[in-house]
Amino acid sequence: MDNHREITIETLTTPPLHIQPAPLTRRFGALLLDSLLISIGWLAIAYLQAPFRDFSFPSALILLLISFLYYFALEWLFSATPGKLMMKLRVVGSNGDPCTFKESALRNLFRIIDWIPVCYVVGIWLVVFSDKKQRAGDRIAHTMVTVAPERDNAPPPAPFLFH
Repeated sequence: MDNHREITIETLTTPPLHIQPAPLTRRFGALLLDSLLISIGWLAIAYLQAPFRDFSFPSALILLLISFLYYFALEWLFSATPGKLMMKLRVVGSNGDPCTFKESALRNLFRIIDWIPVCYVVGIWLVVFSDKKQRAGDRIAHTMVTVAPERDNAPPPAPFLFH
């Protein structure tokens, strides 16, 4: 299930980009790591509000908002969450560029569809049966999670800028 073929993105200004969709196992690992971080935040908030009131519907909405903001902001600013960074994954747009504000907002607003009925059952099903390994949010936002390119340990020397 994790042998994905490369996807080629034709561009007008650069040679074609060859990107590899993220394997399901690495996406799952990233999800677990991110879920752990979000859970720690949730527990901190629950601990801080416990003396003041019982857990309520507004509290649940705040926790959902925190989860949305976590994924939205980090994928918009860095094209990855801490879990994705640790699993060497990134979110890119349909042209291979880093995830934009709009793309991050769309893919994360529709995360709820992937989560239905519970624990990403729909999202996993969509990823498994998609050529580009996209969940519903990715399809709507025209994004995909890819394997981050390996860093070149011996880059070419910089051109001489001063004559």
